[in-house]
Amino acid sequence: MAGIIGHVLPIALGIAFSTVPIVVMILILLSPRGRIASLTYLIGAAIGLIALTTVLTLLASLLPAPHLSGSSPWIAAVEIVAGLGLLAIAAVRLVRARRHRGEPPRSTPAWMRRVSSVGPVPAFGVGLVLMLRPKNLLLTVAAGVAIGPVARDPLDAIVGIVVYVVLGLSTLAAPIIVAYANPGRTRVPLERAHAWLEANSALVSTIVLLVVGVVILGSGLTHV
Repeated sequence: MAGIIGHVLPIALGIAFSTVPIVVMILILLSPRGRIASLTYLIGAAIGLIALTTVLTLLASLLPAPHLSGSSPWIAAVEIVAGLGLLAIAAVRLVRARRHRGEPPRSTPAWMRRVSSVGPVPAFGVGLVLMLRPKNLLLTVAAGVAIGPVARDPLDAIVGIVVYVVLGLSTLAAPIIVAYANPGRTRVPLERAHAWLEANSALVSTIVLLVVGVVILGSGLTHV
């Protein structure tokens, strides 16, 4: 079980520091119905990530378990592809950042601005859909491979999934907890956080993708 958690932790950080869901959470919290809509948004995100992780873990459990030496061609292939996919996404973002260097920061996309006026039900759908983006799919494929083939029993798999989901969604849950604990003092910090992320989200996301992509790629190479 400790080995599963150790493999899952860095992958979950890729989910946790995905800037788009965080920005959306902040915009929802700043909206008139932010407190209730943020809860349904988090519930939708949790359901989406739990479902995705469970399905991919079940599929990965069909792969042969690693040999005593740690080698596993199937696991190696999946992790190498996932790692290279994440590095490719990071490379595309670096190229885009270089093209727009020196330009004023781009404003929040129109679809994000509309999020600030959605109610609880649409917020649930937004949270669900954002967990199914290609980057999350690659990360969760790697998480499923880290859990499924090596889990000795269902409890190991469940613990691995729970750790992955809880850590992955911790950055969405934290603003909600703060907003409910001290609603009168959260607006200014949230607005500052949104302004900072609007200016730096591409850099943060790219660094996280590079680091996690290298970790997953390195894990795949150890299974060759």
